[in-house]
Amino acid sequence: MKIAIPVKMNKQNAPIAPLFGKAKWFAMVEDGHVNIVENPVKGGQAVVEWLAESKVDTILMQEMGKNPYAKVQSYGNITLYHTGFERILLEDALAKHEANDLPLLDESAMAKVIAHHEIRHPAHHTH
Repeated sequence: MKIAIPVKMNKQNAPIAPLFGKAKWFAMVEDGHVNIVENPVKGGQAVVEWLAESKVDTILMQEMGKNPYAKVQSYGNITLYHTGFERILLEDALAKHEANDLPLLDESAMAKVIAHHEIRHPAHHTH
């Protein structure tokens, strides 16, 4: 399993970045090792492509728009988990994931996340 989590800064226990497509950094977690890497692309769909090319199969996140979500769905092998909308640190999100305490985002749950995202970020922008 390779997990990607958008984070706000390049440090080991950074807060989760609320906006998936605009995150400057991603925590890549594999075999219990956390590596913070700079996001080399712009926009949610490009981020999904980059993560898929990086062999990520699990994403923990707070917010995502409908276009990046459609891109995730197009791959068919990436699982999304919601860390909630409140501030949470990377270590806490990983501990919750390890304890199976993060909700899996299916179609109906993701619809709520997308609606929340669109209310908070109504500008016509691309992901």
